[in-house]
Amino acid sequence: MAWARAPLYVAALATGGAFAILFTGDVYVWFEPSSIVALGGGAFWAMLLAALVAALVGSAGKYRFVLLFPATVLYTLFATYGLPPLFSLSGWRDLFFRIGGDLFEAFTIMYVEPVPYDLHPGLFVTLIPVVMIVATFATSATLYEGSPVISIGVFGLTIGVLSTISFEDGAGPFFAVFLVCAVALLLYGGSERPGLAGTLAGVAVVVLVLLVPRMPFSDATVSAGLIDWTRIGTGGTSRLDVQADVGDYLTAGREAELMRVESPEPLLWRGGTLDYFDGARWIDTTEPEIDDGEEIAPGIQTTTVRQRFEILDARTDVLFGGYKILTTSDGFAIENSDGSWSLDEPLAENSSYTVISEIPQPTARQLRNADTAYPAEVAQNFLQLSESPPIVAETAEQIQREYNPKTPYDTARAIERYLVYDGGFTYNLDVSYRRADKAIEEFLGDGREGFCTQFATSMALLLRESGIPSRVVYGSTSGRETGTNEYVVTGGNMHTWVEAYFPGVGWYPFDPTPGFSMPTAMQANAPRPDIPSTGQQNLGADAVLGERRQGEQAQQLQRQEETPQDETSTGPGKREASRPWPLFLLVPVFFMAAVPLVKRALLARGRPEDLYRDLTGRLRDGLPPGRSAIADSPALTPTERIMLLAGAAGVEEGPMEEFARAYSDHLYAAPREEGPGHVARAYRRAVRAYERLPSWRRMLAAFNPASLLARTKRAASAGKTRLLKVLRGRSRAVYRTLTRR
Repeated sequence: MAWARAPLYVAALATGGAFAILFTGDVYVWFEPSSIVALGGGAFWAMLLAALVAALVGSAGKYRFVLLFPATVLYTLFATYGLPPLFSLSGWRDLFFRIGGDLFEAFTIMYVEPVPYDLHPGLFVTLIPVVMIVATFATSATLYEGSPVISIGVFGLTIGVLSTISFEDGAGPFFAVFLVCAVALLLYGGSERPGLAGTLAGVAVVVLVLLVPRMPFSDATVSAGLIDWTRIGTGGTSRLDVQADVGDYLTAGREAELMRVESPEPLLWRGGTLDYFDGARWIDTTEPEIDDGEEIAPGIQTTTVRQRFEILDARTDVLFGGYKILTTSDGFAIENSDGSWSLDEPLAENSSYTVISEIPQPTARQLRNADTAYPAEVAQNFLQLSESPPIVAETAEQIQREYNPKTPYDTARAIERYLVYDGGFTYNLDVSYRRADKAIEEFLGDGREGFCTQFATSMALLLRESGIPSRVVYGSTSGRETGTNEYVVTGGNMHTWVEAYFPGVGWYPFDPTPGFSMPTAMQANAPRPDIPSTGQQNLGADAVLGERRQGEQAQQLQRQEETPQDETSTGPGKREASRPWPLFLLVPVFFMAAVPLVKRALLARGRPEDLYRDLTGRLRDGLPPGRSAIADSPALTPTERIMLLAGAAGVEEGPMEEFARAYSDHLYAAPREEGPGHVARAYRRAVRAYERLPSWRRMLAAFNPASLLARTKRAASAGKTRLLKVLRGRSRAVYRTLTRR
């Protein structure tokens, strides 16, 4: 395995370094000057060195797992808190109290705040052990179990998870390094060298994977639809609920036909709303007892529209419909405080329902004359701005200065006009902002490209900055007209827009995405004002703005047919306040995932001893805790131990007895002519008998670490005994030397 060490260690370093994308460069609390975090100026070097130490521990032969715990504890303390108080009991006591407080704060941070996190000691105390455990087990799998595939899987899965939860592209360079190392491990991790042809093939694979997606022709040759990520984990159909990121449908799920709608009016099919912005994404915190304000105030003209929805290639626990749904044919639907309707059990394919909607049609005069005395709960829930970047206030001041709106409604139209026409913004599905928590700052700053996620988020925040309650709405456009009063909604039709609150009127919709507008029925008496020619505009932000506007207007009808979608509206199930996925849940996940991987790695060599330990481990781990120690006595022979465990587990005894006899012959009898192969054959028959147990019992046994802990305990005890023997032998030798003198 000498050839495999270099790519193995580099892959470990790349995986450790990838953890740095979970952090910003900002600091929550002060770090000791001697800590690696302080010396390195951030998370990168602390995580990189953690992976290096763990890789060395994983290379320490039979003592590698014995060394893992002390090495992890010592490095974590040194990296986070600097030099420990070696000779001060009070110093150690204070340090442990500080660690406890830091861990409590870290769990709060990971539960409440989005990734990436500012630097905090408790976060390093939580994540550095994860880095070291992953790197140690992956290194050991290649060097001592001969399983580079397991190492590649562990490293690759870790980088993939980090990339997913970090909401950014920062894992790309680490993945590129890992990819090169993974190919090298596959080529050089075995006993035979691949030669020049194999090496060139490996280089070609790396180049193709890294470069082809970046080539100009990639859009025409690489189809994102080969894997529909919107279907994963949903039973093969797209999931249409508040937890679904509608932006996903713009790529992989764009062509999926989700719903068929029969309606005399083409409307925006509203699903629900998102009201809390945490700096990176919108969250639904709707609760029944909260006052969201009047959806439609008395005295406002409305139009009643009946719609029938048929669910096609989708599942949904949200009822879609024109705003506002009055009644529905589904007797189990529950009305929420924001005017949306949800279900406890999702509707599956081929389900259908009917809704009656009341479409508000206030006049522009009513909207302009709306009061500004907002109900207390409306102001509290829909003017929240604690996590918005400073550029939101700067942009709101610019709009106020340039347009000089006189009423809240005029302010809303000015913001809409700025985003759609005057601000130089461009609709672009391919835009990629590196960090979700900085996306709006970049979008309103120099980026000025995005899709409905960025446009809707920006308008909602600008409205709140201007003192106007607002919320983001997720749903879809009317879809593709396939017949008289019939529309098919595809993934590409998913959309988000904005609703603003006007006392005495209710909630009124706006669509700030270029190329999109409200259907006529939804703005019959207060349409979006016509935009004057370029020379009459208040803002001349773009020299080619007039040409761009003409192009957008020419494409508007076509875009309404294909209705683009946005990427941000992610939230939890209706009626529960969502929180970002707590990162500390990764710790038990990594530990759980490590158990079957370690068991598989220890079996990889296939020696009779490995087969025996694996079989007894399977039987032991499937027993209840009170009965698992029946075969732990060192006085038992291998046959007695296997038969005791097989009887307790309820496994057929014949194949178990055959394996026990074969293994005993291997240990105690003269070598057979067929060699140890007869043990392997008996093992396979015993495993087939074991697999007749219920699958749930075998699954629990696979993730139960009891046998691994018992092996570690025995190894530690044997190591201690050997160490004591060595020390006693040396002490006797010293004693003899002294007495001779």
